[in-house]
Amino acid sequence: MRTTKTKSLIAAAVLAALVGCVGTGAKNESAPVEEKGLAPLRVAVFVDKGARSIGAFRWLELATRAKGVVATPIDGEAVRRGALDATDVLVMPGGSSVAESKSLGPEGREKVKSFVRKGGSYVGTCAGCCLLMESASHHPDMLHLIPFKFGPSGGKADISVSFNRRAGELAGIKKGATKIRYAEGPVPLPSIPVKDADVEVVATYNGDINTRGEAARPSMAGQAAAIAGTYGKGRLFVFSVHPEYDSDDHYILRGAFRFLTGREITWDYPQRKRGQLAVGFMCDDSFGLDTARLVQRLVTDGEFDIVPLNKKQVEAGFLHRVDAVLAPAGAGSAKPEVGLYAGNAGRTKEFLARGGRIFAWGSAAEAAKEREGGVTCVADAEAAIAALRSLAAEPVPAPQALPAKVEKPIRAGIYQDESNSNISIARMLDLSPEYELKILGPEDYANGGLDGLDLVIQPGGGCKRQYNALGDKGVEALRRFVLDGGKYYGVCAGAFLALQQSRPGYPRLGLVPFKGDDPSHYRGISPVRIELTDEGKKVFPHSATNRTVYYAGGPAAVPGESVPDAEIEVLARYTGRVINTNQPEPVEEMAGKAAFLGGRVGKGKVFVSCPHPEKEEPTFDLVMNGIKYLTGVAPTPVYLERARGAVAVRYCSSDKASAEFLFGTLYRDGRFYVWSGEELEDLLHVDAVVITGKAGKSDVGRLEKFMRRGGRVVIVADTSGKRKAAKWLKGAVVVDSYDKVVDALLRQ
Repeated sequence: MRTTKTKSLIAAAVLAALVGCVGTGAKNESAPVEEKGLAPLRVAVFVDKGARSIGAFRWLELATRAKGVVATPIDGEAVRRGALDATDVLVMPGGSSVAESKSLGPEGREKVKSFVRKGGSYVGTCAGCCLLMESASHHPDMLHLIPFKFGPSGGKADISVSFNRRAGELAGIKKGATKIRYAEGPVPLPSIPVKDADVEVVATYNGDINTRGEAARPSMAGQAAAIAGTYGKGRLFVFSVHPEYDSDDHYILRGAFRFLTGREITWDYPQRKRGQLAVGFMCDDSFGLDTARLVQRLVTDGEFDIVPLNKKQVEAGFLHRVDAVLAPAGAGSAKPEVGLYAGNAGRTKEFLARGGRIFAWGSAAEAAKEREGGVTCVADAEAAIAALRSLAAEPVPAPQALPAKVEKPIRAGIYQDESNSNISIARMLDLSPEYELKILGPEDYANGGLDGLDLVIQPGGGCKRQYNALGDKGVEALRRFVLDGGKYYGVCAGAFLALQQSRPGYPRLGLVPFKGDDPSHYRGISPVRIELTDEGKKVFPHSATNRTVYYAGGPAAVPGESVPDAEIEVLARYTGRVINTNQPEPVEEMAGKAAFLGGRVGKGKVFVSCPHPEKEEPTFDLVMNGIKYLTGVAPTPVYLERARGAVAVRYCSSDKASAEFLFGTLYRDGRFYVWSGEELEDLLHVDAVVITGKAGKSDVGRLEKFMRRGGRVVIVADTSGKRKAAKWLKGAVVVDSYDKVVDALLRQ
């Protein structure tokens, strides 16, 4: 998640790059290959053991699609045979630097050193950065081409990184902060000098994460996140973060190639075509030369909408978004079927049961034969592609039927405003046969809207905003609802709302005898570890004691003043120590502070969730059992599956009317598949975007590019403010009411 200001800067930078106006102050004057008549740039992407998962896929995709570039996948054997003699730039993706080093072997490592020393260029991310650092006991046989050693690391998050003035002078990368994906990469610390190396730090971390709960350690803030310079006659540009993952960060890679080669590298992004078969490509440890060549073919021929997947994304529910999955053979350090079966067997079985197809060959097919479940084993990649074509030609199956409600469903209301993050919980309750959902606008609280409800959900978003929107009468109505016997489920902002006030100007309901520790700065966003208490184990009887849960700036609760007629227990505590993905200033320690609270307040009952278990499918059980703790009934999970041929829609819900349309119409229309999530990112795999609030300036660049690639944007401008804001986005379809949205989405 990015701040509005940062989103705007990134969108502007990427847009400028696409039209050839990237950056200012770069020392390397450059022009497209076609203008200079230069020979194509030869880029080798390492795909052997250690270079794995989506990072390798993204690098192959970017290099293959780059104009004026010939991209060649290579492995350790190819390096040892002299493949670098015909290479200008070597790309070393993330994964495991130890495994990459072993794949190269002693001879291959010397070949890489010699390649750079004699004038070759090297770009690496995460493990590819590690590989150039000083060896350590846990990272032996590194190349040590840069004077850095391993510092503290741990956790995964989009973390704030600042590029400095030299990044602009060397590579044309705009100075300033941006969020980039971090995945337990190295934190390079200055070390002993390296002969023939002349490098400098061009980006540093602004934040610090330690989500796995290790003891206190030196902060990441201020340490190197990107390093550029020379070794011998060659050039290096390495990142301990992952700018290759997200298209919003690819302007950074463009700058790296500008520094390394003096050339402007551009590439076209593939946009999903309406009706196109959505195909997941399993990337977990599956890469070898054959698999890499298949990736190159799939991302350039445009026959299918290719969605790279790994184990984590399968856990997160990405199988709901695709029609078929390719499980390729590979030379990875683990079997390529790991993402589909290791902890995901149930999800894989459900995917197949609803009509999804999995095509496996090589070692993946051998593993599939040992299991029941309907995986289709094919001879090779050619047979897999033929099977996909056959699937695309089959008749479209009937839309998914939703279960009928029970005779007397539990009545739940959920708060909605434009800053909310309530879609996951709302969808869970709306589709569950045991619950009946009512969308609550801020005005409903003071006007009797809580009457007849059993449960109220206050979701994430903004606590102060929620409190002020409710007003004095609404706040009192909500407090009275709970004290008179109602059930309250609060998450993140809704958790803050239930706590006691601890800072001037930040009012709270004060339902529980706890307050937020209120660090002086926003902690940021990251997965975090929690541990259930003995009381929590009773609430979550079938859950593991230690869990990883999505966190987005919610409270870390500490004891406050006593509350009359309240009995509140701590149900879980944080064990992750530091989350600070946003800025260099330190924040309060989290470890040991309350993450879940629950108990009686007056005649009512509350459940307070400081992190966001509803954000990711693996932790949905915590949400369902939290609701069961309040009402005695867990909602039955109903997952909306993508119907083959359905229009893929990213929907941005804002006010009450927008949520009522989403749940009352769009989710129930089998012609559409609505992607979860409120952020306007990762639009390459959707057909349309529906904006129901004010179209912000920060999203204009991203949405304009989406429309140029063939995507459709529909803006519901049902107020004068929205109509005025819609003018920022040229080319969008603007409608004045929700009953026109479906037609606008289906119009050819």
